[in-house]
Amino acid sequence: MIDIKYSYDTGDIDKLIVQFPVASRDAMESKITEALLFLERIVKTETPLGAGPIHLRDTIFHNVDINGEGVEGLLGTPAEYGEPVELGTKPHFPPIAPIKFWVEKKLGIEGKEADSVAFLIARKISKKGTEGAYMFGNAWDDYKSAIIGILDQIPDEILRRIQ
Repeated sequence: MIDIKYSYDTGDIDKLIVQFPVASRDAMESKITEALLFLERIVKTETPLGAGPIHLRDTIFHNVDINGEGVEGLLGTPAEYGEPVELGTKPHFPPIAPIKFWVEKKLGIEGKEADSVAFLIARKISKKGTEGAYMFGNAWDDYKSAIIGILDQIPDEILRRIQ
């Protein structure tokens, strides 16, 4: 599991949160959603396109959870292969069928030739592993200041909501 966490310090707005809990919760939910949508667009753009019919980028989602502790946001994928695509893999012999499907769809090769090409790709993975795409990590690293900029708007958003 890939776990990039950022905790927003509400120290400067704790009084607003206590005094205006509904407006504060709504403002935090709004700005966290805005930040996640921004980041989600970038991650999906950087996610390698597979052979389908469902692509990894189609499984990437965001979620905002309001709980007793505050508001939390999540950006992720339930796809089992999301982590290996993100981080890469050590050498291993992968299953041939998904590779053959990819060879047929992406390279347009069929039949015994597709079997041979898929086997060669699997053999290379067994020796070299795979490189990670780092679409989540790179998006966070490249746009962290923009995300924090969005979250820094929370106090103004609370004040806008209570006026």
